[in-house]
Amino acid sequence: MRDLALALLAAFCFGCTIVLQRWVAKEGVSSSTALGLRFWMAGLFLLAVLRVVGRPLLPPRGERFWAIFLGIGLYTFESTCFYLALERGTAAAVSLLFYMYPAVVTIVEVALGTMRVRLVTSVSLLLALVGGTIVAVGGGRVAISVGGVGFVLGSIAIFSTYVVLGHRVIPRTDALTAATWTALGAAVGVTVLGIGQQALHRPSGRAFVAIVATAAVTAIAFTLFFVVLTRLGPSRTAIVMALEAVFGVVLSAIFLGEGLRPLVLVGGAAILAGAVLAAISQPAEQQEAAPPP
Repeated sequence: MRDLALALLAAFCFGCTIVLQRWVAKEGVSSSTALGLRFWMAGLFLLAVLRVVGRPLLPPRGERFWAIFLGIGLYTFESTCFYLALERGTAAAVSLLFYMYPAVVTIVEVALGTMRVRLVTSVSLLLALVGGTIVAVGGGRVAISVGGVGFVLGSIAIFSTYVVLGHRVIPRTDALTAATWTALGAAVGVTVLGIGQQALHRPSGRAFVAIVATAAVTAIAFTLFFVVLTRLGPSRTAIVMALEAVFGVVLSAIFLGEGLRPLVLVGGAAILAGAVLAAISQPAEQQEAAPPP
């Protein structure tokens, strides 16, 4: 029960980050500023956690380049797409749409020949794709714009690549170490993008407090996630992490006043059902859970 409680707390924290990012986006803070501050602070906090718990500060030789590349080359653009989607849609619609990613990962795994097609897998894919369509179309522009859907799909594609590639190129890297360098790599990447686009600016006092809160919750969520991962295993952890979308929907309705159309709830339920089935259908040794954005 304690492990399950920690997993639920991790999912709740990830749901909080979605709502906080949506609030910061509504304040007009650029993606480079918001994400740069978030990942720098979260990465430095995670470095401190590594030191305290005695985990390796650096990935093993041969994997350091890839660990940093995953942050700079992939997570930078994934998180930017996700934030841009939050500028164009409600936190509920974005988070529910994003949870089509288990279906995408499953398709890639099947295409690579590392996973066999089974009935339960096919059903999970259908549920996720139908649910995503319902959210995108049935929610209306009040829920998320066409551009917002495009950025969510971009985020899904990049994150799915991150999950599949990360499982192969950093197999010996400690999970918490990988998360730390993903955050630091993303911080570097987002900052460089911001400098190149001249998009870095000083956020308002309220927005800065929200960004600090997002960074703190991100670090806590990452830490809890990897604690749970070692105790429950990838499959069970991934199932519980699907509840991040549910927490995001509920919290956005409570704190952001974002109303939900019935079709959005129906689509969200289908996406979550597909995510759970996808996790159940994958053998533990073939599945790699990864922290959500």
